[in-house]
Parts: sequence; C-alpha cells; structure tokens
Amino acid sequence: MTQSTDAEGLPRRDRLAAEVVALRSRQARLEQALDITRLLAAEVKLDVLLPLIATKTTEALAADRATIYLVDHERQELWTRAVSKLEIQEIRLPLGTGLAGHVAKTGVTLLIPDCYQDPRFDKTWDQKTGYRTRSMLLMPMDNSQGDRLGVFQVINKHNGAAFDYEDLTYLKAIAASAAIALENAQLYEAQRESFVSLVTTLASTVDARDRETSGHSQRVAASSEILARKLGLEGDYVECIRLAGLLHDYGKIGVSDAVLTKAGRPTEAEWEQLKAHPRFTHDILANIKFLRGFEDIPIIAGQHHERLDGKGYPDGLHDADLTLGGRILAVADVYDALRMKRYYKPSFPIEQALAIIKQDAGQALDFDVVQALEASIPEIEAAVGHLRPGTEEETELGQDMPVQEEQAPTMAPNGAATGSVAAGKAELG
Repeated sequence: MTQSTDAEGLPRRDRLAAEVVALRSRQARLEQALDITRLLAAEVKLDVLLPLIATKTTEALAADRATIYLVDHERQELWTRAVSKLEIQEIRLPLGTGLAGHVAKTGVTLLIPDCYQDPRFDKTWDQKTGYRTRSMLLMPMDNSQGDRLGVFQVINKHNGAAFDYEDLTYLKAIAASAAIALENAQLYEAQRESFVSLVTTLASTVDARDRETSGHSQRVAASSEILARKLGLEGDYVECIRLAGLLHDYGKIGVSDAVLTKAGRPTEAEWEQLKAHPRFTHDILANIKFLRGFEDIPIIAGQHHERLDGKGYPDGLHDADLTLGGRILAVADVYDALRMKRYYKPSFPIEQALAIIKQDAGQALDFDVVQALEASIPEIEAAVGHLRPGTEEETELGQDMPVQEEQAPTMAPNGAATGSVAAGKAELG
C-alpha cells in the first residue's frame, strides 16, 4: 500500500508528527511566558526586577545573556543594572549610540545574525572581556501610553544559530509583561523616594530645634542600619529600622524648647515631659499610612528607650515584648548619646562609651546587639563621625573622666539614680 504524501511530497504522517511537535513547543513557550508574567507581576523593586527579567529572558530564549536597558529621558541616555554573570554593574550610553541606542531612538526591532558585520555594533565590551558576540535580538519596550521605557538586548543563542522570528514573537510576549512590571516598579520607586524624602525632612525638623543634638537622628539611623546588617538582617526590614532611627525622636516636638535645651538636670515635672517623647513618637507616626513593608516604624521608633528588664519607658516593656528593631535602635541611640556633647556632659571617647554600654548588655540592652556594636565601631565611626560636631575636642574632655561603676552618672532629675549606667547617660538622647 502506498503511503499518502502532501503537496511537498512528504509523508503525511511525518508532516502531522512535525506539526504536533511544533504545537507542543509553542504551548510550552506559552506556559513559560505565563509563568514569567506571574513572576514579574509579583515584584515591585527595580533592583530585583531588572536582573529577574534578564535571567528569565535568557532562559526562555536559550541565550548567553540578556540585558534590559532603561531610558533616562532627563539625561537622554540608556542605562542598565542587569547582573548576569557576564554583565558590567552599570552601563550608560547616549540614545542613538550602538545597537541598543539605535533601537531606543528609532523604535525598530533588530534581528542580527552576525554583529561584527553591522557597523553600528560597538566591539569595546568584547575587546575588554574576550567575549565574542555573534547573533543579537533587540526590541524596544514601550509603556501603555506608547512612551519608550527601554530596550531588550539578547545575545548569542546556545546552539550557535541566529535568532529567528519565532524568538522575536516569544520576546514580544515577554516584553509586554515586562513593560507593565517595570512601569509599576518605577512608580513604586518614585513613591518610595518621596516617602524617604518626607521622613528625612520630618527628622531634620526635630534636630534643628537643638544645636547640640544636630545630626543625632541621622547618626542613629546610619548606626542602626550598620548594626542590622551586622546581625544578618536584610531587605525592607533594614530600611524600616533605618527610617525608624530617623524618626525615633520625632515626639520631641511635644517637648518645650526650655526643657529640651536646658543646661542642667531637669526637674521632676520636666523629666516626665521628656520621658513622654517616645510615646508621642509612636502615637504621631501611628497616624501615618506607611508603605508596605514599613508598617512597623511607629513601634520600633517608640521602643528606643525601653529596656530588657522592664525598667525603661514609656511602657516598661520586657524582653519578650521588644522588637529586634527596637533593641537595635536602643543600642544605637545610647552609643550616639554617649559620644555626643550635651548641655550636661562632655563627649565620651569610644572606649569609654563602649565600656559603659557593655555594663548593661543582657540586662538593659540586648547582648547580641551590643556585641554587634563592638564589632562595628570602626564602620559606624567612619559613617557618622563627620556628622557629630566637635567630637575630637570633646573626646579629650571625656578622657579625663574615667568610668567608675560605683559612681555611675545618671540623667534622672535631682541626680536620682536610674539603675543603669548606659541608659542613665543616654536618657535625653
């Protein structure tokens, strides 16, 4: 029996089998594209999203690497932070320069089988790294309003062949999802920058009321961030702690200038007013709708004068009730309060400040955080020393005042003991 053939003379059974294989391949690519869409839709951080898009595009098109260039309309440049293995940390190039710049400016899609035959290709990167760019697929990426967001650049298919129109169609599907995700990420980043700017401004209004505490909020914030990273924390929680550090004294807007800048020990009534500032901080910040991931700022900021043994204020919280962020802030605040000159005391040198704090480790202050502080002193001083006015001069004063445990100075009214060396010295910090 003779096997039937199609118009091209191929056995129909073979033709059908090939069509089934092609159909399954397209279905697999469609499912992969949907998976990529779901992944991209779940991410709003640009620094995470860019390498995620690059990695998934590289995998989907079986290529060596993919770079996502974004358009900086203000500077008329393309830039990228893609972090695939062969990628440079950040690249910037003028619009219209090179293949990616040409695509960004003209909006055309390019399928290039041999880049070395295209005069627009810049060989500089290859010459620096020894890499050999062969084929390339470039596609513009626009937002829903038709504005240019950036350019996809995919390099070298693994099988050595050039990219084809099937690859082009697949990249279009990925680009559509990527454009939406990138636009959302850029909006989120702009919103976050505005939020951080607002927090920084709020913090500066408190520091501006008292010349001697100028920069205190910035120093506590920077020190807290360093301690958080030393303890292995990362991501939004580190930034949450840093911002809480900026705002930890915001409640002092409820304290009169006469009390806040008094050159001497406060009276009982003044002391109660001062002790209320962490509660004011919490209550004021609790009325702000913080961005997702930063909702704990009011709690962390309001705990910077609490102690593990329950003898802190404003709520007398114990160990189990204190957040890790609050513990970190407490140590950073005490350290900076000891290191800066106040109306009632000189600036203490590093060794003396650390010795005072270590006396309270495990009792008033978290032991692990104090250890992290000791290990981070050089980094902290390098980061905040220039923000601390007159430290060098006042350190010399502090060196003439050796610490004696039986004579632990306190900041309570009328010289009453607070029961904690470090907390006592930092009560007004």
